[in-house]
Amino acid sequence: MSDHDHHHHDHSHEIHPHQLQPPHEVFHDPKAGEVARAWITGGGLSLSLHAMAFGKADVWGHVLAGMAQQVAQACEEMGHGNASDNFTAIRKVLTEDLNKIAAQLSPLAKK
Repeated sequence: MSDHDHHHHDHSHEIHPHQLQPPHEVFHDPKAGEVARAWITGGGLSLSLHAMAFGKADVWGHVLAGMAQQVAQACEEMGHGNASDNFTAIRKVLTEDLNKIAAQLSPLAKK
């Protein structure tokens, strides 16, 4: 085993220089809980998540929709377009990608 086998050592107390800070509201809510961290690494998406945070998968639909809304608004606040057009663009690509994934996960796609 090499020193770079990431499944066998703990990075939980390390701070990465590109790590985002938690939203300030969480420090005022003792019941707050982190449900996801998303990174781009090696050209791909890498996630650390609490998949069953809501008890069932469907609630993630609300979470992902809320993320799309906040991204659209944040882009506007950073001087890029307006929230409505940004959301439309996100929704278009998201729908295309969701359709591709649905086709891959379909029982008909399995060999």
